[in-house]
Formats: sequence, C-alpha cells, structure tokens
Amino acid sequence: MGCVAGWMAGYAQGIDSTAEPVSRIAGSSIFGDYTLSLGVQIGTDIGGAVPYPLRYVPSPVNAYPHVNASLGAKCGFPLYGRFSLGLECTYKRVAMDADARVENQKFDDGDILQYFSGTAEMHMSFTMIEAPLYIKYRFNRSHKALLGGYYAYVLSPKFETIAKQGYIGDEPDLVGSPVTPDAPERMNFSSSLGRWDAGMIVGYELQIFSRLQAGLRFLVGFKDVFKRGNRYFDYKMLPMRGAIVISYNIFNFKLKDTVRGTIMSYEL
Repeated sequence: MGCVAGWMAGYAQGIDSTAEPVSRIAGSSIFGDYTLSLGVQIGTDIGGAVPYPLRYVPSPVNAYPHVNASLGAKCGFPLYGRFSLGLECTYKRVAMDADARVENQKFDDGDILQYFSGTAEMHMSFTMIEAPLYIKYRFNRSHKALLGGYYAYVLSPKFETIAKQGYIGDEPDLVGSPVTPDAPERMNFSSSLGRWDAGMIVGYELQIFSRLQAGLRFLVGFKDVFKRGNRYFDYKMLPMRGAIVISYNIFNFKLKDTVRGTIMSYEL
C-alpha cells in the first residue's frame, strides 16, 4: 500500500509540474494573467480613394494626405496558443488632396460625355465609423501580426474635382472648350458617393509595455466609393490607406482554471 500511495503522490506531483507548460501551450500571456482585454486607441490614417486598376493612376501625380486623429475602443479574446481575436470600433476622418496632369480623362454622367486633358485638382474626405475584426498571431513577447476584415459606415463623404487648365472635348484628343485658372471647371460628386465600405486589413503590432501597443496597418476596400451604376469614369475608386495606431489596455480580465486551480492567462 505504501508503494501504491507513493506512486500516486508522485503521479499527482507530475501532473502539477505540467500545469504551467500546458497553460502556456493554451495561450498564456507573458505579461499578465487575463483572458479578455478592453482598451482605447488613437491614431491617424493616411490615404484615400485610388483608381483601380492601378494603370489608371495619372502620372505625374502629387498627393497631399491630411493627418487627422482617430479615436476608438478595442477588445481582445483568446483563441488558442499564440492566436487571439480582436474587435475595434473607431471614429475617423480620412482625407486627401491631389493634383495631376491627365490625358483624355473621361466624364460621363448619363447626359454629357466629355474628355478633359490638362491639370486638375482633387479633394476627397470620408468621415466614418469603422469596425475591424481580425486574427492576431504572437511571434514572441514583442512582435505580432494581424489579418482580417473591416466594415465602415461613412457619415460624411466628399469628392470634388477641379479642372484648372487645359481643354474639354466631346471626343478623345479633340480640342474643344478651353479651361483656364480664371474660369476652372468644378465637378462635385459628393451626392453620388456610397455610405458604406468593406475590405481587408493587414498589420503589425509592437508590444511596448504590458498594456501599451503601437501598430502599423494597411487597409484596402473592395467596394467602389461611388454608388452602383455610375458611369463617371472607366475605372473604380477603391479606398486604400495606411494607419498608425497606439492603444492602451484599460481592463484585463482574469479567468480561473478550476481544473488545476491556477490562473489561465492570455495577452492580446
């Protein structure tokens, strides 16, 4: 009996000795004991709507993105091992100005078909509520990668072009009405813009402190910023932008492992 009791005690001790490695395999954090995080974040997005296919991007073109602060909230959930799930909700304004030299830029509103050649300006802005959902993978204590999608509801879209100097013709390469800086041609497309967007997000995150993270992201939309059925241009205008984000975890919630009597900890 003494041998059996000694063997059982040793077996139980062996189980206890494996508790920590098992919790690490399950996704334990290297910073703190929690399974759910809630936090806030600030950042900025640089970009706008880009012609697609990309061969329609005029050359030369000068882009002047606006640097506007974004503000949002985030939460994270553990999945398995090094994987976690992230969800965010952010208020942001993405804006950009540009000027370019264009050749035979087509404009078709259903009633008028025109072609413009010369120099033009473009002004766009999109104020939105954005909600990304992504999977995050932790390489080590400092570096993570994320991949997922996003949905955005556009509160206030704006898109305007100004033909500054050149000519407008009814056919390609046909010199028609002149356009001068004293009498530019303005075209406002804001009423023809859609109110929602959806696309893909990829990014990198650096863990600075236990609750503080900094990240770089790239977002590309799959939907034309114009409403379906428009014939203004020969191409789509897809949202493309990069983002810089700094986030801080306000709450880290713990979860008790009732099987081993230990704390299962995760870090997102």
